[in-house]
Amino acid sequence: MYSQSQIDPVVSFRNTQGEAVRGTIFNLQRNSLVMEIYNPYSIVQVSEVLNDVTVRMGAKNAYVGKAVVISSVNTGLTAIVSVTLIDEWRELSDVVVVKGAVLKESSAFVAGWGERFRIRRDYQIVVNEMRAFLSEVARWVEQVDLSDSLPKENGRLRPDIFDELALPLMEQTQLYLRQLEVEASLVEEERAPAHRAFAQAALHPLILRAPFVFRTFTKPLGYAGDYQMVNQLLDDPRQGPSTYFQIVNAAFLQAAVATAHRNRIDILTEFLAQKAAAARAAGRVYKVLNVGCGPAIEVQRFLDTCPDAQWLAFELVDFSSETLDWTRARLTTIMQRTGRVVEIDYVHDSVHNLLKRRHGSGATGLPGSFDAVYCAGLFDYLSDKVCARLLMHFASRVGPGGRLLVTNVHADNPGKFGMEHLLEWHLIYRNEAGLSALLPEHATDPKIYVDATGVNVFAEVSIP
Repeated sequence: MYSQSQIDPVVSFRNTQGEAVRGTIFNLQRNSLVMEIYNPYSIVQVSEVLNDVTVRMGAKNAYVGKAVVISSVNTGLTAIVSVTLIDEWRELSDVVVVKGAVLKESSAFVAGWGERFRIRRDYQIVVNEMRAFLSEVARWVEQVDLSDSLPKENGRLRPDIFDELALPLMEQTQLYLRQLEVEASLVEEERAPAHRAFAQAALHPLILRAPFVFRTFTKPLGYAGDYQMVNQLLDDPRQGPSTYFQIVNAAFLQAAVATAHRNRIDILTEFLAQKAAAARAAGRVYKVLNVGCGPAIEVQRFLDTCPDAQWLAFELVDFSSETLDWTRARLTTIMQRTGRVVEIDYVHDSVHNLLKRRHGSGATGLPGSFDAVYCAGLFDYLSDKVCARLLMHFASRVGPGGRLLVTNVHADNPGKFGMEHLLEWHLIYRNEAGLSALLPEHATDPKIYVDATGVNVFAEVSIP
C-alpha cells in the first residue's frame, strides 16, 4: 500500500487517437514529467497533446490534465517520453484535514514556487523587457482602435497605414525574440520547464490572442501543425481582434520557420508540376501518394496553376478526418472552378496504424503502385526509428524508377527555442546528414537540398 503522500510510479494518459496508455515515472517535477512507455509502434509523437494525464498520490489523483510531448527517445521496445504539464495540481483540494497537513502543503507550495522561478538573470531581463515593451505597445496602439484619427476601411486600419505603423514595432519584437533565443539556448535542459513557465506566464497575456500564436500553443486538434495552423501560415498575416494583436500575429509569422514553410509549398508545387510533365511525356497518368497531407496546399496550387494537372492522380492520407473533409471540399471547389478533373482518393489512416499493420501482416497497400511518394511535415515529430521504417514503407509503394521525397525542419532553425519556450512547439530536427542517414540503402540518385532560408531540408531519391 502506498502512503497518502507517496507518488504512484505508474502514470496513465490518452494519446491523440484516444488510445489509453500507461507509463512508468522516471522523473517528476511540477511542470514536467519523464516516463517510460512500451512503444513498438509510435504511440506518441513530439508536440502531441496528451489528455487525461493522471498522476496519483496515495489513493487520490494529484494531477489530472493535459501535457505536451517535448521529446521521445526510442530505446527499442520502450520509449523515454518527456512532457510539459500544463494544468494545475490538486493536492490542496484532496488534502486530509489533520493537524499540520495544510501547513505542510502550503510550505511545499512555497518551496516549489521558489524552485520553479530560479530563472537565469539574463533570461529574466529579456522576458521582462519584452513584456514591458509589448505592454506599452498594446496601450499605445489601442488608441488607433478607439479613435478615428487614422483612416480605416471596414473598421480596420487602412492597409498602407497599418504597414507603416507595424513595421518598426515588428522589428523590435523580432529583436526581442532573437535575444530570447540566445538566452534560452543557454538554459540547462533540466531547468528548461521552469524557464518556459516563466516566459509563458509573463508574455502569454500579451500574445495569446493573436490567432496563429493561440492555435500553435493550444493545439486544439491535439497536435502542432494541423491544417488550420498551416492555413494561418499562408493566409493574410494581419489577423486578430485588434490592431495590436494583428501586429503580434504578423510578427510571429515573420519567423524563419514560417517563411521556410511557405517556401516548402512552392518547392512541392514545382515537384508535382515536374511529375505531371513527365507523365504527359510518358503518355500515361502518374499516381502520387502524399502521407500526412494536411490541407494539401501544394495540391491546391498545382490544380490552380498547372495546365497538365490531369496527368496526375493522388492518394491523400491523413489521420484527421476533419482535415480530410476540409481538404476534400477545398480541392473539389478548385476543380469545379478550373474545370480540371483529377482523380483524388482520400484515406483516413495514421502512422501508428500503418506501421502496426506493416509489422503484423507486411501488407499495407499494393507494392510499387505509385510513381511518386512524398511526406512533408511528419518527420518533424517522429523519431529516427519510426522515420526509417516509414521510408522503407514509402519505398515499397514506389514503382521502378519512381521518386520519393521527404522533408524535415533543419537543425539550424534560428527560432527553435522561442518556439519551445513561448509556444510549446517542439520538433525533432535533422540536418542534411541526419536525414540522409534515414534513407533506404537501395535508393539511388539522392538529392539533398535546403530551401532559401536554410530552415527546411529536403531529401529526394529514386527507387530502382
